[in-house]
Amino acid sequence: MREFFHNMKLSFLLAAVLYIILGLILLIWPGVSATVFCYAFGGILLIYGVVTIVSFFLRDSRQGSFVFELFLGIVAAALGLLFLLRPVIVASVLPVILGLFIVVDGLVNLKRALELRRMLYLRWTVPLVLSAVSAVLGLVIVFQPFLAAEALVMLIGAVLIYEGLSDLWTIFRVSQWTKEYRKHHPVDVDQIDFQ
Repeated sequence: MREFFHNMKLSFLLAAVLYIILGLILLIWPGVSATVFCYAFGGILLIYGVVTIVSFFLRDSRQGSFVFELFLGIVAAALGLLFLLRPVIVASVLPVILGLFIVVDGLVNLKRALELRRMLYLRWTVPLVLSAVSAVLGLVIVFQPFLAAEALVMLIGAVLIYEGLSDLWTIFRVSQWTKEYRKHHPVDVDQIDFQ
C-alpha cells in the first residue's frame, strides 16, 4: 500500500505541474506558432515519459495498475520524440494527438480511482468522475471541427489546466485520507510516504 500511494503521488505531481504550466502557456499565448508548441510539448512529453518509465522499473512490484502507466510512459516518450523530431508533420494533426493523449491519461486516472476503491478510500468516486470528465474533454478536442485555431488552442489549454488541478485535488484528498488511516492502523501503514 505504501508503494502504491508513494508512486501515485509522484506521478500525479509531475503530470499535474506539467499540465498546468502548459495549459497556462496556451491560454495566455493562444497564437503561439504550432512549431514552437511542438517543441515545448514534445520536451514535456519526453520528460514525463522517461520519468514514468524509470519509476516503473525502480518499483519492487511491476504488476497490476502500474503496467498501464508503463504503457502511457512509453507512448508519452515516443510522442515527445516525434514532436521534437518532426514538428511540421505533427503540427498538422496536433489537436487529434493532444486529444487522444488526454483521453488516454484520463483512462489511466480512471484506473487509479478504481485502485483507490480497492484500498477502501471512501471518496474514490470523486477522482473517478474527474478522470471521466478529462477523458470526455479529450474526445471533444479530437472531434472539434467547428472551432477556430486560437479557440481550439485555448480549449486545449483549459483542459490541460483542468487535468492538472484535478490531479492536485486527488493528491490532497488522498494525503488527508492516508493520515487518518495511519492514525487507526499505525503498524500497517507507518511506512507510508505520502505526505
